[in-house]
Amino acid sequence: MADIDKAIKEIEQGNAWDASDEVVQVEIKKPLDKVIPVRLSADKWEEIRREARELGIGPTTLARMWILERLRQRVKA
Repeated sequence: MADIDKAIKEIEQGNAWDASDEVVQVEIKKPLDKVIPVRLSADKWEEIRREARELGIGPTTLARMWILERLRQRVKA
């Protein structure tokens, strides 16, 4: 607890950073706040899971990517 109190005091005094600290750029993404329930047969769900696994992503991420890709295609047309 004493370490936390010490760190808080240093921050309050403006001594939170050392000259040797590395600056890291962080990209903030818009939070996803809508959920769309989609019904699929078990075999179609397994197809999506299999393809997503091959790509190293989750099945819902793959489905979201496909939906967004389709929306981009419509905008270009």
